Amino acid sequence: MGEELSSPSVDLGHITEHLPVIQSFSHYSEIPSLLIDSSQTSDFNPLESVCLGVDEAGRGPVLGPMVYAYSYIPMSRKNDLKNLGVDDSKILKASERENLFKSILNNKDWIGWAFHVCSPRDISECMLRRSKFSLNDLAHETTINLIKGALNQRLTISEIYIDTVGPPLKYQEKLQGIFPGIKITVAKKADSLYPVVSAASICAKVTRDAILNQWQFCEKGVGEIINRDFGSGYPSDPNTTSWLKKNCDNIFGFPQLIRFSWSTTEKLLEKLAIPVKWPSDVEKSTQDIRIFFQKTGTSQKKRTTSTASCSVSKRLRSSNMIDQEEDGDSEDAISEEEIDGNSSRSTSVIKPRPGQVTCIPSTEKRDPIIADLKLQHVTSL
Repeated sequence: MGEELSSPSVDLGHITEHLPVIQSFSHYSEIPSLLIDSSQTSDFNPLESVCLGVDEAGRGPVLGPMVYAYSYIPMSRKNDLKNLGVDDSKILKASERENLFKSILNNKDWIGWAFHVCSPRDISECMLRRSKFSLNDLAHETTINLIKGALNQRLTISEIYIDTVGPPLKYQEKLQGIFPGIKITVAKKADSLYPVVSAASICAKVTRDAILNQWQFCEKGVGEIINRDFGSGYPSDPNTTSWLKKNCDNIFGFPQLIRFSWSTTEKLLEKLAIPVKWPSDVEKSTQDIRIFFQKTGTSQKKRTTSTASCSVSKRLRSSNMIDQEEDGDSEDAISEEEIDGNSSRSTSVIKPRPGQVTCIPSTEKRDPIIADLKLQHVTSL
């Protein structure tokens, strides 16, 4: 089952302005005073380089946001952070996480932090794009943007520790290429190995829990008929699965609290909701797949040939000239003189085209278009 939710007593007033959480947003703490040179009031120049750790909370749940957070401390205070008792948030009780987060807030003179909240709607939108964009891609992008945000605060970062998403070495090489000059370590279970990552893990988890405890449904009237007893949000949590089954509307599905890109959601919608067929889906299903393999101009060539064939058929029916010689001048007869304007002969010779088998000229006045059609029929055989 998923982790226990923190109580709503944590002071996170800075998230209130972003409720309901429809769009993703970021928040950065104040820069610790130990990094600020009080003698310089016009510009910020950090007195010391920092060590920064990144972790997330809410990657696996089927509902609610995913929160990425970082914490940072002066390089000279790395051991002090460990003495606070920070650890992987997943092995801590909700009350322990809450108390440790309060300790981080109370030590703002030397601990800085920030987080980015990925809303459920944005997670679904990213993962359901036509071009592939996985949850790993979103995690990497969010982490990179958070680090850029720290650098934009003009922090001097010496070391970065990150709990891995995907293969650690490949991810580390990717980040090292983006942030050269900074020592970057990506590792599995980094939230248990490095205190600065543990602190980030606590910031992320407590923030996510506080958002869920204060969740406001953006759909009008939904909050009055749907409770918030959705458990931890993990598909393995019986409270979560029970809540999903009870609150699936057979027409509109789920509110925007839910991640529609999760297989859990898709399966429940297929089972509980009314299937909908969109006109665009019907049109696509009736298309002939062979049209995607035609060479450029093939369709136009076929239409031209078809038009010519219809024209010839009309001539055949009206004049009954199949294999018979015309006695008089015909309105449909085309002479060579009319074709090139330079010859005085009036014979029905068809000029060869490149790559085409040539007919032996005839003195008979035949319709050249009919002759050409016969030739195409012969050559196609």
